Amino acid sequence: MKKIRFRKLLYVVIALLSITTCVFLWADTELNKVLGKSTKVIDITSIIKPSKTVIIKNTNVLSEDCNHFIKNQDVIIKNGKIIHLGKNQLVEKNTVIIDGTNKYLIPGLIDSHVHLKESKNDLFLYLANGITSVREMAGRPITIEWKKSIQKNGFGPRMFIASPPIYSESGFMGYYYAWTRQSINYSTENEAEKKINKLREQGYDAVKMYGFVNPEIFKTTIKITKKHNIPVIGHIPLVSLETFYQSGQKEIAHIEELTVKTIDDFEKSISKNPKEYLAYLKTRSVQIAKKLKENNICVTSTISLVESFPRQRFDLKNELKKIELKYANPKIIEGTPIYKLGWLPSKNGYEYDGEDTLEARKLSAIFWETYVKAIHIMTKALIDNKVKIMAGTDANVSTMVSGFSLHNELQSLSKSGMTNTQVIYSATVQPSDWMKRNTGKIKIGHNSDLVLLSKNPLEDIKNTKTIEYVFFDKNMIDKVQITAILKAIEKANNKNRSIKIDEYIE
Repeated sequence: MKKIRFRKLLYVVIALLSITTCVFLWADTELNKVLGKSTKVIDITSIIKPSKTVIIKNTNVLSEDCNHFIKNQDVIIKNGKIIHLGKNQLVEKNTVIIDGTNKYLIPGLIDSHVHLKESKNDLFLYLANGITSVREMAGRPITIEWKKSIQKNGFGPRMFIASPPIYSESGFMGYYYAWTRQSINYSTENEAEKKINKLREQGYDAVKMYGFVNPEIFKTTIKITKKHNIPVIGHIPLVSLETFYQSGQKEIAHIEELTVKTIDDFEKSISKNPKEYLAYLKTRSVQIAKKLKENNICVTSTISLVESFPRQRFDLKNELKKIELKYANPKIIEGTPIYKLGWLPSKNGYEYDGEDTLEARKLSAIFWETYVKAIHIMTKALIDNKVKIMAGTDANVSTMVSGFSLHNELQSLSKSGMTNTQVIYSATVQPSDWMKRNTGKIKIGHNSDLVLLSKNPLEDIKNTKTIEYVFFDKNMIDKVQITAILKAIEKANNKNRSIKIDEYIE
């Protein structure tokens, strides 16, 4: 009898273990699937051919302060460097000559907040959109490999890679977040020392702070990273703004981080008190901006994403029609049943899922409309108080298509009160200076990361999209090659789709 009971118990245990294993393997497969790796990587080498020496003749060159164009300039680039700049330059034998007459040469653009995940074709989407550098804000080993490969062959944007996000969880939750979010978890100074040192050895350029880190671990992280000379960037953790200002964190990954703190401090319903909150924010935003300036803390924008929240929430199908959805990695936009982080209806975490009543929808709409207005108020305060702003998009978050989304972000910055000079500066000079890179200016000795436009972006910021040529490292691509890259990516995406998106393509 005892043997029968034991055998039954053993069968139950084996069955439970089998079910648990199957569930784990399914979940793990889903979590990896939505990183986009399964989409075939296009053969960029068949499209791009290196050019040793190039001269761009008689073009308009953007000044180093992005304030004006210098007319009738010849720019010579050789082996990935700008070697001559001026009028009537002599042309060496075998030099590729590009007529820049009535065109506008600007530095390669920089998206300061992207998420590549494991979608390598995104690297080529950035190049096709004139983006020659990116800051990856939640790196992983595969992006470190890509960075090293690009440093060797130049087939991609330059990369600044922040670590996976830091969490202060321990025990089961620590393992859970490490598995589901690829996070770095530690809850003691000794653990922090070991893990931060490992991140440094792996080649990460910065440590990514997350919003749920407790004050003690935040302080510990800053202390250790200072010793290793690694900047801490990202979210504002569980500390007050007063504590944060003097913490030593070098950058805030979203303007939104600041407004969220003011909502917490307001301590009233935003939906029921929108005018009162916005009046409170107008005063508070100036104080915040002055403190950020005083402590030399840079802020990355991601305004366009926030502006999309109400539209994604209440009019998602039309919002999807407005973006270049066909170029977004299909496995990223299709999401997973595990959590709603896809882009499509029923997969999208921003889509309205509250009470289906008129009153509930009205309150939600008021909240998100106020949330967007708050971002604009905060942005204007940062601009007026000369806080360093870097243009960033949070690319690969819902509706932010890699490469294309930066041009939308530049328009959002312009609408928020920046001059076109300031907008271009935020996507060229400012992030280059912040990263301490030899890019961002058209200057002898600088890397030849350049974009030739057919129209003047100082007259209309939308003209950053009028791309004729993109130069990066020892390579260049023209409009015909850009079209070929985009078609190849669209074809690769279509072969890997499980959900049709025809209704969103106009």
